[in-house]
Amino acid sequence: MTREALSSMTDDQLMELVRDKNLRQAYDVLVLRHYREAVRFCMKMLGDEQAVLDIVQDSFADIYVHRSRVSLSCAFRTYLLAVVKHKALDEIRKNARHRTEELVASRIEVPGQSEQSPEELYVKKEEYTEILQWIEELPRDYRQALILFCVEGMSYQEIAAAMGKNLAQVRIILYRARKKLQRQRREQE
Repeated sequence: MTREALSSMTDDQLMELVRDKNLRQAYDVLVLRHYREAVRFCMKMLGDEQAVLDIVQDSFADIYVHRSRVSLSCAFRTYLLAVVKHKALDEIRKNARHRTEELVASRIEVPGQSEQSPEELYVKKEEYTEILQWIEELPRDYRQALILFCVEGMSYQEIAAAMGKNLAQVRIILYRARKKLQRQRREQE
């Protein structure tokens, strides 16, 4: 088939050729058709150009490798953006865990390098451990929103895009997460 003939086909027709006949040229047309949109979509979530390019490329590669599993009942664009979204969220979670560990490590001072007594350092370390435990016990949406806001420094709009929620839902989730942490702190006192 010629490139012109493939270009005039719908996404569903192209994906059917990719899935059933392993026609690489058809997949190339899909990639060219949706690459920029996938990059823009992912960029809104991450902001890191290199990570975005890697995620988009990896998403297209995964879809091609697992083409036999792709359902034709779902529009290709929708399927692609869902794959990109999930990979971007995985990247956000990975970075959030890493930054949380760095944050905790940077706040715990090394004995001999501070003015605090060993008892004060121990109490401070226990408080941080306790707070981290409370955060881990939060429901998944609360924990994710809190980490994206406090650790990643994302705006409410960015969090809404990353979590697939609307702005009002993000505000409510963050409010409830803070209130839950405040209640746990009051109960400990």
